[in-house]
Amino acid sequence: MTDVQSQSHADRVYDWWSRHPGLFDLFATAAFFGRYRSLRRMAVDRLGLERGDRVLDLACGTGPNFPLLVEAVGSGGTVVGLDHSRGMAVAALQRAHEAGDESLRVARADAGALPLPDDAMDAALCTLSLSAIPDHLAAIQELRRVVRPGGRVVVLDAQPYQSGPIRVFNPLVNRVSALATNWYPDRHLPTDLRAAFGADRVDVDCHNGGTAFVATVRVPESL
Repeated sequence: MTDVQSQSHADRVYDWWSRHPGLFDLFATAAFFGRYRSLRRMAVDRLGLERGDRVLDLACGTGPNFPLLVEAVGSGGTVVGLDHSRGMAVAALQRAHEAGDESLRVARADAGALPLPDDAMDAALCTLSLSAIPDHLAAIQELRRVVRPGGRVVVLDAQPYQSGPIRVFNPLVNRVSALATNWYPDRHLPTDLRAAFGADRVDVDCHNGGTAFVATVRVPESL
Protein backbone atom coordinates (compact mmCIF):
# COMPACT_ATOMS: atom_id res chain seq x y z
CA MET A 1 0.00 0.00 0.00
CA THR A 2 1.43 3.38 -1.02
CA ASP A 3 1.36 6.50 1.13
CA VAL A 4 -1.40 7.86 -1.07
CA GLN A 5 -3.42 4.74 -0.42
CA SER A 6 -3.23 4.67 3.36
CA GLN A 7 -5.26 5.62 6.39
CA SER A 8 -2.65 8.14 7.52
CA HIS A 9 -2.78 9.90 4.15
CA ALA A 10 -6.58 9.82 4.21
CA ASP A 11 -6.65 11.40 7.67
CA ARG A 12 -4.24 14.15 6.61
CA VAL A 13 -6.23 14.87 3.47
CA TYR A 14 -9.62 14.97 5.17
CA ASP A 15 -8.34 16.88 8.18
CA TRP A 16 -7.26 19.54 5.66
CA TRP A 17 -10.61 19.48 3.86
CA SER A 18 -12.38 19.81 7.22
CA ARG A 19 -10.77 23.23 7.61
CA HIS A 20 -11.86 24.26 4.10
CA PRO A 21 -15.43 22.98 3.69
CA GLY A 22 -16.27 25.64 1.13
CA LEU A 23 -13.42 24.50 -1.10
CA PHE A 24 -14.51 20.88 -0.77
CA ASP A 25 -18.03 21.82 -1.81
CA LEU A 26 -16.59 23.57 -4.89
CA PHE A 27 -14.34 20.57 -5.65
CA ALA A 28 -17.24 18.11 -5.37
CA THR A 29 -19.56 20.35 -7.37
CA ALA A 30 -16.99 20.53 -10.19
CA ALA A 31 -16.26 16.80 -10.03
CA PHE A 32 -19.98 16.01 -10.34
CA PHE A 33 -20.62 18.61 -13.05
CA GLY A 34 -22.81 20.74 -10.80
CA ARG A 35 -24.96 17.83 -9.60
CA TYR A 36 -23.28 17.20 -6.22
CA ARG A 37 -26.18 18.44 -4.10
CA SER A 38 -28.92 16.94 -6.24
CA LEU A 39 -27.19 13.55 -6.20
CA ARG A 40 -26.82 13.69 -2.41
CA ARG A 41 -30.54 14.37 -2.12
CA MET A 42 -31.24 11.50 -4.51
CA ALA A 43 -29.12 9.20 -2.36
CA VAL A 44 -31.03 10.19 0.79
CA ASP A 45 -34.35 9.67 -1.00
CA ARG A 46 -33.25 6.15 -2.03
CA LEU A 47 -32.90 5.23 1.64
CA GLY A 48 -36.70 5.26 1.91
CA LEU A 49 -36.50 6.59 5.46
CA GLU A 50 -39.54 6.84 7.68
CA ARG A 51 -40.27 8.84 10.79
CA GLY A 52 -38.50 7.34 13.79
CA ASP A 53 -35.86 5.48 11.77
CA ARG A 54 -32.25 5.12 12.87
CA VAL A 55 -29.81 6.00 10.08
CA LEU A 56 -26.02 5.89 9.91
CA ASP A 57 -24.08 8.48 7.90
CA LEU A 58 -20.79 6.64 7.42
CA ALA A 59 -17.75 8.85 6.75
CA CYS A 60 -20.06 11.78 7.31
CA GLY A 61 -17.45 14.48 6.70
CA THR A 62 -18.52 17.84 8.07
CA GLY A 63 -22.14 16.69 8.06
CA PRO A 64 -23.62 18.03 4.80
CA ASN A 65 -26.15 15.18 4.78
CA PHE A 66 -27.40 15.88 8.31
CA PRO A 67 -30.21 18.32 7.42
CA LEU A 68 -31.62 15.95 4.81
CA LEU A 69 -31.42 12.93 7.12
CA VAL A 70 -32.87 14.75 10.15
CA GLU A 71 -35.75 15.97 8.03
CA ALA A 72 -36.44 12.43 6.82
CA VAL A 73 -36.42 10.65 10.22
CA GLY A 74 -38.14 13.40 12.20
CA SER A 75 -37.85 14.24 15.88
CA GLY A 76 -38.34 10.61 16.92
CA GLY A 77 -35.53 9.30 14.74
CA THR A 78 -31.76 9.08 15.16
CA VAL A 79 -28.96 10.16 12.83
CA VAL A 80 -25.50 8.80 13.67
CA GLY A 81 -22.56 10.45 11.92
CA LEU A 82 -19.18 8.67 12.06
CA ASP A 83 -15.87 9.68 10.48
CA HIS A 84 -12.26 8.54 10.95
CA SER A 85 -10.80 11.99 10.32
CA ARG A 86 -10.48 13.89 13.58
CA GLY A 87 -10.99 17.20 11.77
CA MET A 88 -14.14 15.98 10.04
CA ALA A 89 -15.57 14.51 13.25
CA VAL A 90 -14.96 17.76 15.13
CA ALA A 91 -16.55 19.82 12.35
CA ALA A 92 -19.54 17.49 12.16
CA LEU A 93 -19.97 17.61 15.93
CA GLN A 94 -19.90 21.41 15.81
CA ARG A 95 -22.56 21.35 13.09
CA ALA A 96 -24.70 19.05 15.23
CA HIS A 97 -24.33 21.34 18.27
CA GLU A 98 -25.27 24.39 16.22
CA ALA A 99 -28.33 22.57 14.87
CA GLY A 100 -29.38 21.82 18.43
CA ASP A 101 -31.16 18.67 17.26
CA GLU A 102 -31.25 15.84 19.80
CA SER A 103 -31.63 13.26 17.03
CA LEU A 104 -28.01 13.83 15.91
CA ARG A 105 -25.12 11.77 17.28
CA VAL A 106 -21.54 12.27 16.05
CA ALA A 107 -18.31 10.45 16.86
CA ARG A 108 -14.91 9.56 15.45
CA ALA A 109 -14.73 5.92 14.40
CA ASP A 110 -13.02 3.37 12.16
CA ALA A 111 -15.26 2.31 9.26
CA GLY A 112 -13.86 -1.21 9.58
CA ALA A 113 -14.83 -1.55 13.25
CA LEU A 114 -17.97 0.47 13.87
CA PRO A 115 -18.92 1.14 17.51
CA LEU A 116 -22.47 -0.07 16.95
CA PRO A 117 -24.31 -3.29 17.86
CA ASP A 118 -25.55 -5.74 15.25
CA ASP A 119 -28.74 -4.63 13.45
CA ALA A 120 -28.61 -1.26 15.23
CA MET A 121 -29.54 0.84 12.18
CA ASP A 122 -32.54 0.86 9.86
CA ALA A 123 -30.45 2.32 7.06
CA ALA A 124 -26.99 3.61 6.20
CA LEU A 125 -25.68 6.23 3.81
CA CYS A 126 -22.14 6.55 2.44
CA THR A 127 -21.42 9.49 0.15
CA LEU A 128 -18.12 10.10 -1.67
CA SER A 129 -16.20 7.99 0.83
CA LEU A 130 -16.35 4.24 0.20
CA SER A 131 -13.95 4.71 -2.71
CA ALA A 132 -11.50 6.47 -0.35
CA ILE A 133 -11.65 4.22 2.72
CA PRO A 134 -8.43 2.13 2.70
CA ASP A 135 -10.11 -1.14 3.76
CA HIS A 136 -13.43 -0.66 2.01
CA LEU A 137 -14.29 -4.37 2.10
CA ALA A 138 -14.18 -4.32 5.91
CA ALA A 139 -16.38 -1.22 5.84
CA ILE A 140 -18.92 -2.98 3.62
CA GLN A 141 -19.01 -5.94 6.00
CA GLU A 142 -19.59 -3.55 8.89
CA LEU A 143 -22.47 -1.94 7.03
CA ARG A 144 -23.91 -5.40 6.50
CA ARG A 145 -23.54 -6.11 10.23
CA VAL A 146 -25.04 -2.92 11.67
CA VAL A 147 -27.97 -2.43 9.28
CA ARG A 148 -30.92 -4.61 10.21
CA PRO A 149 -32.29 -7.23 7.81
CA GLY A 150 -34.79 -5.54 5.53
CA GLY A 151 -33.01 -2.19 5.85
CA ARG A 152 -31.21 -0.25 3.14
CA VAL A 153 -27.70 0.90 2.37
CA VAL A 154 -27.14 3.63 -0.23
CA VAL A 155 -23.75 4.55 -1.67
CA LEU A 156 -23.12 7.67 -3.74
CA ASP A 157 -19.66 7.62 -5.26
CA ALA A 158 -17.50 8.21 -8.33
CA GLN A 159 -15.56 6.08 -10.79
CA PRO A 160 -13.31 6.75 -13.79
CA TYR A 161 -14.73 7.25 -17.27
CA GLN A 162 -15.90 3.83 -18.36
CA SER A 163 -16.03 4.28 -22.13
CA GLY A 164 -15.37 6.69 -24.97
CA PRO A 165 -12.30 8.68 -25.99
CA ILE A 166 -12.37 10.79 -22.83
CA ARG A 167 -10.92 7.75 -21.00
CA VAL A 168 -7.52 9.00 -22.16
CA PHE A 169 -7.71 11.50 -19.29
CA ASN A 170 -8.29 8.80 -16.64
CA PRO A 171 -4.62 8.40 -15.57
CA LEU A 172 -4.29 12.12 -14.83
CA VAL A 173 -7.71 12.44 -13.18
CA ASN A 174 -7.10 9.31 -11.12
CA ARG A 175 -3.73 10.50 -9.84
CA VAL A 176 -4.94 13.97 -8.91
CA SER A 177 -8.06 12.55 -7.22
CA ALA A 178 -5.99 10.00 -5.28
CA LEU A 179 -3.81 12.78 -3.92
CA ALA A 180 -6.74 15.09 -3.19
CA THR A 181 -9.15 12.56 -1.67
CA ASN A 182 -7.30 9.25 -1.16
CA TRP A 183 -9.39 7.86 -4.03
CA TYR A 184 -8.93 4.25 -5.18
CA PRO A 185 -10.01 4.43 -8.85
CA ASP A 186 -9.41 0.74 -9.58
CA ARG A 187 -12.20 -0.39 -7.28
CA HIS A 188 -15.57 -1.40 -8.69
CA LEU A 189 -17.82 -0.73 -5.74
CA PRO A 190 -21.06 -2.08 -7.28
CA THR A 191 -19.32 -5.44 -7.74
CA ASP A 192 -18.08 -5.45 -4.14
CA LEU A 193 -21.53 -4.53 -2.82
CA ARG A 194 -23.14 -7.31 -4.85
CA ALA A 195 -20.59 -9.78 -3.52
CA ALA A 196 -21.45 -8.82 0.06
CA PHE A 197 -25.23 -8.49 -0.17
CA GLY A 198 -26.23 -10.51 -3.23
CA ALA A 199 -26.33 -9.55 -6.90
CA ASP A 200 -30.11 -9.27 -6.92
CA ARG A 201 -30.12 -6.95 -3.90
CA VAL A 202 -28.14 -4.07 -5.43
CA ASP A 203 -29.51 -1.56 -7.95
CA VAL A 204 -27.12 0.93 -9.56
CA ASP A 205 -28.01 4.16 -11.36
CA CYS A 206 -25.19 5.86 -13.28
CA HIS A 207 -24.97 9.58 -13.96
CA ASN A 208 -22.63 12.09 -15.61
CA GLY A 209 -21.52 9.72 -18.35
CA GLY A 210 -21.03 6.87 -15.87
CA THR A 211 -18.58 8.74 -13.63
CA ALA A 212 -21.09 9.02 -10.78
CA PHE A 213 -23.39 6.34 -9.44
CA VAL A 214 -25.96 5.73 -6.74
CA ALA A 215 -26.06 2.12 -5.51
CA THR A 216 -29.13 1.10 -3.53
CA VAL A 217 -28.76 -2.06 -1.43
CA ARG A 218 -31.71 -3.92 0.07
CA VAL A 219 -30.34 -5.88 3.01
CA PRO A 220 -31.65 -9.47 2.89
CA GLU A 221 -34.04 -10.59 5.59
CA SER A 222 -31.67 -13.45 6.38
CA LEU A 223 -27.89 -13.08 5.92
